[in-house]
Amino acid sequence: MNNTHDNFKIIYKFPKPRKKDMISIFLIIFICEVVLSIYFGYFKGIVLNDALSRTANSFYVLFVKPIRFASIGLVWNPLPSVLQLPLVALSKIWRPMVSSEIAGGIITALFSALSCMYVYKTFIRLKISRIYSIILIVLYMSNPFMCFYGSNGMSEMIFFFTITYIILCFTLWMKEGTADYIIKMAFALAMAFFCRYEAIPFAMAVGISVALVIFFSKRERKFIHNNSFKEKYFYVESSMIILYTPLIYSIILWILFNWVISGNPLYFLNSSYSNTSQSQYAVAVTSFSYALEYVLKKCIPFIPLFAGIIIIRLKNKRLLKIDFLIISLIVITMITFHLLMLVKGNSYGWLRFFSYSLPICFAWIPYELSQIKTKHKRFEFSIIVISLLISSILTGITLSDSNLSPEEHNLIISNESHRVAKYINNELSDQIVLTDSFLTSGIVVDVKNINNLVLSSNLNFKEAVKNPWKYEIGYILVPDKSGVGKLDAINVAYPNLYEKGEEWCTLVEEFDGYKLFKVNY
Repeated sequence: MNNTHDNFKIIYKFPKPRKKDMISIFLIIFICEVVLSIYFGYFKGIVLNDALSRTANSFYVLFVKPIRFASIGLVWNPLPSVLQLPLVALSKIWRPMVSSEIAGGIITALFSALSCMYVYKTFIRLKISRIYSIILIVLYMSNPFMCFYGSNGMSEMIFFFTITYIILCFTLWMKEGTADYIIKMAFALAMAFFCRYEAIPFAMAVGISVALVIFFSKRERKFIHNNSFKEKYFYVESSMIILYTPLIYSIILWILFNWVISGNPLYFLNSSYSNTSQSQYAVAVTSFSYALEYVLKKCIPFIPLFAGIIIIRLKNKRLLKIDFLIISLIVITMITFHLLMLVKGNSYGWLRFFSYSLPICFAWIPYELSQIKTKHKRFEFSIIVISLLISSILTGITLSDSNLSPEEHNLIISNESHRVAKYINNELSDQIVLTDSFLTSGIVVDVKNINNLVLSSNLNFKEAVKNPWKYEIGYILVPDKSGVGKLDAINVAYPNLYEKGEEWCTLVEEFDGYKLFKVNY
């Protein structure tokens, strides 16, 4: 009882941030990111294809009949699309909410702001200067990569939020030792999985880190009877059960969804639309050494903050501590995971896949500064500032180079999608058009009468592809067959349609990357 009483006394010693500061940080970041999203999406017509796909999945749920949650799809992790549903519903009034990817931008702006708000709260809780805290948050969010991904509707910022929150909880658990932080991490891991599959290697690293703290932390010894190995083992076992139960439940639930809806429990992993299938058109990896060199180049913009932590540790003679092993383990695990994915040919090797070390290390900074015994921490603060500035400069250089950031340079200028949708709206308003929304989502969300489209989320799609006459299909919209276009269901069923046409249909219009055929009756 005495130990418990002491712990509560420790907890209440931590200061609380001012609500005014928290609200200000949230609103400033949220508004700036939303404005940026509207500027690029609505005024410039520029969005990322993967971001638009996630918004389109929400659109199918609400507007493709019959209305059903299964229309959200089984390849992308569903959380980013689920969160957009209330905003996508507004597209009935203002279609740019989906066609210009505004809904996705608002969601990523929300989680960008929440991330910084929680980091600031932890800075104050660990008695870091308010001015220091604000300066570091501003520098972090000024990084071109963080700024861009906080507004573009991709799943990365939601995932960044979850891993940031988990690292913050983990460091507070190391400081305080209260079990509620393990519970918070557990549910955050489940949320992370429904956002991105990288949650699994991240969860493994976090679990190992929890075990390392229990076995080697001096603070934990007072909770373990006689400091025995057996008691430590039971402590680890119970902690792992708490930590992983929501995640394991989420994985099982996702497999069951796939099984019930598609008949294939691993549909998300091995279907024709899965990352595994699409990755055959990914980066050609000729050797492990090439893959390693490729990964190191991609990591350079995001690693300076980790290097800054190393410098701080060297200066304070704290490099050979268990907590440094933990942050190193988490950073290296995320990089190694995508290295292995690249070697196996299961990754596109996009720049964003190697960015996780930046939010992980930034979330670690409040704890790192709290471990410094000197009051002002000017040297440590300067190192972190310099590291963040170097990261921003390197990120800016990388994003400006199409060879280093091809995905960010392959933005959809939605004029062509609008042109195709406009043609369908004006010329085919009373016709039924068949298309696989896998690569035509940017067009689909801009079509006024969605009921005139037969999409891959429709119940009769597969039958309509096999027998378009039975379902009174008037026209078929097909994407370019090159690259992942070969995975399009219509291109799979009719391999020669796009390039040579078929006797049973007539080419009526050709767009940049798409062809429209009329079905002959």
